[in-house]
Amino acid sequence: MKRPDITFVIGSMRIGGAERATLHLMNGLAAKGLTIELVLLHKTGDFLSKINSGIRIIDLNRRKASQGILAFRKYLELSNPSKLFIVQNHIQIMVLLAVKMCSWKGKIILNEQSTYLQNLKGFKGKVQMVLSKFLFPRADMITVVSEGVGKELAILFPELKSRIHVINNPVITNEFNQIKNQPVEHPFFESGKKVIVTAGRLTRSKNFDLLIHAFKIVIQHIPAKLIILGDGKQMSHLIKLKERLGLGDEISLQGFVSDPCRYFSKADLFVLSSDYEGLPGVIIEALGCGCKVVSTDCENGPREILSDEKYGWLSPVGNIQALSEKIQIALKANVDSSMLIRRANDFHEDKIVNDYLILLNTLK
Repeated sequence: MKRPDITFVIGSMRIGGAERATLHLMNGLAAKGLTIELVLLHKTGDFLSKINSGIRIIDLNRRKASQGILAFRKYLELSNPSKLFIVQNHIQIMVLLAVKMCSWKGKIILNEQSTYLQNLKGFKGKVQMVLSKFLFPRADMITVVSEGVGKELAILFPELKSRIHVINNPVITNEFNQIKNQPVEHPFFESGKKVIVTAGRLTRSKNFDLLIHAFKIVIQHIPAKLIILGDGKQMSHLIKLKERLGLGDEISLQGFVSDPCRYFSKADLFVLSSDYEGLPGVIIEALGCGCKVVSTDCENGPREILSDEKYGWLSPVGNIQALSEKIQIALKANVDSSMLIRRANDFHEDKIVNDYLILLNTLK
């Protein structure tokens, strides 16, 4: 069996930003002729069906990263990959501990998808930070998805500053451009009112509460509807909130949608209300659909993607009144959609894959 050129390691292929970015990068590198392996802590997730058929998948079949250390050491001894590309901090620690326990001498690339400190909360987070300080120096390279994420890492790990490289996620693909204009059946698009769309996992960090409260102010001035795409732990909370605010008929919690770009291309505005991000792909997808964008000015990514406010509007994190005002301005504004699409293409898979090929070639 041919030795893989690069092995990707991630927890699973469930629907998520890190998983989507990993999928696009793997498929793009495989299309360039590289031999790719994918090691999963647990082989599950809707993205499995989208993986290039030439990519070999190894399932460690473990529920927790702490249970996968010995299994990954065995993988290293049997497969002997030349390079590892590791996503997610708990998986990075698992792999680096396994490397410590064997004689494997290949190259290690860590990939950071989000603001590092925000994902290390409580006692478990403190343990992960201590382990990271101990283990990260073994990495040959750290790729980060935005300048903001890179600056944070350089402060936390100053001795690794020279190994940190900013390469954005591959978000726009040829498939994206094929499906974005496919039809969507939703009564809000036939309502005659402005349609605002948002999307993401329904978690506290995405702060959909903020958007819902801001939307209540918006509709006092502009007739509008709001569609929230995504699923997660806060679904029941958000349903109760919209009912309590008397917005039951104005907000649609649509649940998970496999191709949200179909909604973005028909909406009047996309809004991101997060408290923090890494490089929010949904903003890039909305731009790629020619859709106007309003985002909280959160760490990290939105300001970089929107080039300050050249391609959209930014609002202070957590400020209901300010967000409502920016939404109203955006809904009334005339914007050249082709300009937004050109900006999104800066994050096209072809460009990002080529950036990675150049970087990977420096690791000999």
